[in-house]
Amino acid sequence: MTDLTEIKLLTTTPRRPLCPRCARPLPACLCDLVTPVDNRIEVLVLQHPLEAHEAKNSVALLALGLARVRLEIGETFDAQALSEWLGAGAWLLYPQTPMPPTSPPAVENTKLRLLAEPSAEPCRAGSGAVTRLVALDATWRKSLKMLHLNPLLMALPRLALQDLPPPRYRAMRRARRADQLSTLEAVCAALAQLEQDAARYQQPMLDGFERFIARWQARAAR
Repeated sequence: MTDLTEIKLLTTTPRRPLCPRCARPLPACLCDLVTPVDNRIEVLVLQHPLEAHEAKNSVALLALGLARVRLEIGETFDAQALSEWLGAGAWLLYPQTPMPPTSPPAVENTKLRLLAEPSAEPCRAGSGAVTRLVALDATWRKSLKMLHLNPLLMALPRLALQDLPPPRYRAMRRARRADQLSTLEAVCAALAQLEQDAARYQQPMLDGFERFIARWQARAAR
């Protein structure tokens, strides 16, 4: 498991002191934005290495806030290790069929729809079938590559999102489509639906994320 404080070891010696908890430079510390959330369904985030040091990435905030979350960085993962991380009852937060950029905008984001493989039983919120939510933190193309490089991920049953409000993240980063969500937004939406408790994630996680965006915008405007 990759601890947030270990990320700094992947780079050269930092010139500025880092926060020991979030591993960010002290002026950019995230800790005051975080209110711990006791999520019932575990979360596994597989982050592409190019995202690990992206200052606008939402996963650091997600990993600090959730009580049950594992963050692993890589593009190709050891099959045995990945199998252990997944365990039983893991579902992948990803569209059922990868969609080209010209596809209709109805299938990727928002109010959670549960999509099972043809041979799988449908998953129901609160049924106990979903014990771990797996999210890929990467650009669209890199996430497709991660799927193809890791057959265990390709074989997982999937959850896809539909009909969510406009994403908050567009103020910070360009997306392939106007309705794409950040990893934090997508994970919180999925957990809220699966656990049937939207309030659990609205104030602590999403409000903190909005403050994160506002802080970034204020710095960018200087």
